[in-house]
Amino acid sequence: MLFDPGIIDVLRDALPGLGDFFLLVTQIGSELFYVVLLLVGYWAFNKRESIILTYVLIVSILSNYWLKVIIAAERPPTSYWFPGTNPPNYSTPSGHSQFSASLYGWFAVRIKTWWMALLAVVLTFLIGFSRIYLGVHYLGDVLIGWGVGILIVIAFYYLEKPAREFFSQYKFEHLLLSVFIIGLLMTVIAALLPPPPNDNFGALGGLTMGLALGLVLENKFVRFSVEAPNGQKWRLVLRVVIGLVLVIGVMIGLSPILPSEDLLLRTVRYFLTAITGIFVWPVIFKKINL
Repeated sequence: MLFDPGIIDVLRDALPGLGDFFLLVTQIGSELFYVVLLLVGYWAFNKRESIILTYVLIVSILSNYWLKVIIAAERPPTSYWFPGTNPPNYSTPSGHSQFSASLYGWFAVRIKTWWMALLAVVLTFLIGFSRIYLGVHYLGDVLIGWGVGILIVIAFYYLEKPAREFFSQYKFEHLLLSVFIIGLLMTVIAALLPPPPNDNFGALGGLTMGLALGLVLENKFVRFSVEAPNGQKWRLVLRVVIGLVLVIGVMIGLSPILPSEDLLLRTVRYFLTAITGIFVWPVIFKKINL
């Protein structure tokens, strides 16, 4: 039953006409949505917590990619895919389910309120459910994705304090250099292995390396504050709106010359996107007092 595509028909028969709704829901579990969410938090709310949350998500994304490569399970037949879906790579575990459990689960353990816990459960459930309803995952894929995501949250929650104490003996720049090297090594390994169908590792490797280098540069040359300049909140609003336009513009605008089909070029594009959000835009908005 866990890997029987028949459950997709059962769900659609029980809840007819909700395909477009679940297409919208599934976007709340997409990587682009998470990038926007993390950048907004980093620029305007809490830098430290946003950086920690970013590491949670990166670990989840990296582990999901390599679990899919290792398991190499095929998705449900394309005849089940809802119009408008064209999922890349393999099926197990479900990335949307794992990422939502990781990100919203981390929100729940950090904010520690009943409404955040409820919101995390509802969003995680709906995103995972949407993947089955849309016909791009089996029930087993979603359950495994939720399980891995929850394990990542638990690991970060209990290991954060001892890890911080252990890493405190090392320089901030050296730790981030290690993250950069990990991203680089994973990209090289991915280039040497047969890629999953319709996918490559470029975005993940580029974002990981861009995050590491961007944080080093920001910490050394910028050190911006998330407080509104002169207490004027409208400046933070402009910071976020203009920043998102800039970052998404870099991501999309560079795609003709750095296309997603080529692993190296895609890596460079997402590296530049991360650097723009983490370092370049903070340099600009600090200088113009946003």
